[in-house]
Amino acid sequence: MPKTPKKINSIKEIAKIANCSIATVSNSLNNKGRISKEVRDNVLSICKKHGYLPNSAGRNLRRRRNETVGLMFYPSSAAIFRNVFYAEIMEALEIEMDAHGYDLLLSGHNSENNFHEPPRFLLQGKTDAIIMLGRFPREHILRIKDFGTPVMQLDGYRQKIEVDYVTTDGFTANEQIVDHLVRLGHRNIIFMAYAHEDTNAKQREKGFLSAIQKYKLSKKSCTSLRDFDNTSEGYQSLKRLLNSKCAPTAIIAVNDTLAAELQQALQADGFVIPTDISIFGFDDNADSRQANPQISTVRINKQLLGKVGAAMIIKRIEKPNTPHQSFTLPVDLIHRDSVAQPPR
Repeated sequence: MPKTPKKINSIKEIAKIANCSIATVSNSLNNKGRISKEVRDNVLSICKKHGYLPNSAGRNLRRRRNETVGLMFYPSSAAIFRNVFYAEIMEALEIEMDAHGYDLLLSGHNSENNFHEPPRFLLQGKTDAIIMLGRFPREHILRIKDFGTPVMQLDGYRQKIEVDYVTTDGFTANEQIVDHLVRLGHRNIIFMAYAHEDTNAKQREKGFLSAIQKYKLSKKSCTSLRDFDNTSEGYQSLKRLLNSKCAPTAIIAVNDTLAAELQQALQADGFVIPTDISIFGFDDNADSRQANPQISTVRINKQLLGKVGAAMIIKRIEKPNTPHQSFTLPVDLIHRDSVAQPPR
C-alpha cells in the first residue's frame, strides 16, 4: 500500500523540497513575478501532494482582502432553499467563486424584519463585496451600498443606482411569447405578476404590452393583472375575467411557480389545459417540468448567470475603480404541452 505523503504546513519546507527560494514559492502561489511555468507547476504540484495551504490570513492582511463575498437574498437567505431557481443560481455562483479562490458567505440576515440592522458580516468587515440575489427593494440596496462595500445585483436591478448588475432579457422573451400566441390565433391574452416591487416582472410586463401594441390588440381583451400578493388572490382576479365577455384564452405568468399554481386551480375548477386555456411560464424550473401537462416556459441559463455574476464581482474587487458593468442574459422559449390554439 503506497505511503501517504507527509502533510506540510510550512512554506520553508515547500521551498526545500522544490529546491528554490521561499520568495519563488510565494510568487508561484500568488501568480506573481517572473516565474517560469515549469517552476510554478512544480511548486503547485508539491503543495498539492503534501496538502499545503497558503496562510490566507497573512496574505489577506497584505492584500487587504478577505477573499470572501457575502450573499444576501430577500426577504431572508433561508428562502433560497425553498426556491429551486435561486438555489441553482447560488450553486453555479459558488462553483465559479471557488475556482477563483473566493469563498461565498451566505447571510442569515432577515432584510424584511431587520431593515435598520445591516448584516453582521458587513459590520465586521468580513467580506470584500456583497451580492444581492434576486428581488430587493430600492431602499435596501441603497442602505447596503452606503456602507462602501462593493455591491452587485444578480438577477435584478434598480434604475439610477450605481452598482454592477446581471439580469435576463424578460422584455424580449415576453414579446416572443405574444408573437407565438398570436400566430396560434390567440387574441385575448393576459399577463399576471405579483403586486410587489420587482424589476424583472416590470420588464416582462413591458415586453407583453409592447407586443400587444405591435399587433394592435384590444386593451380590454389583453390586460395585465398586478393587483395580487399571492396566487389565491391572483386566481380570484383571473376568475372575474374568465366570467367576462373578453375571457382570456391564454395566460402569461411572471414565473413557473405562479403558472403551475394557476394551472392547478383552473383544473380544480374543471378547465382543461390547453384545450380551454393556454398557460406560459418563465424560468424553466421544476414546477414547469413536473406540472401535468408540462408548462411552456422561458429557459434561463442559470449556470451562465452565476458564472457571469461571479466574474463581475471579482473584477469589481480586484479593480475597484473600473466603470460599473451590466450584462443582460439572453433567454430561450421552451415549447411544451400547456399551449395550443384557442378554443373555437
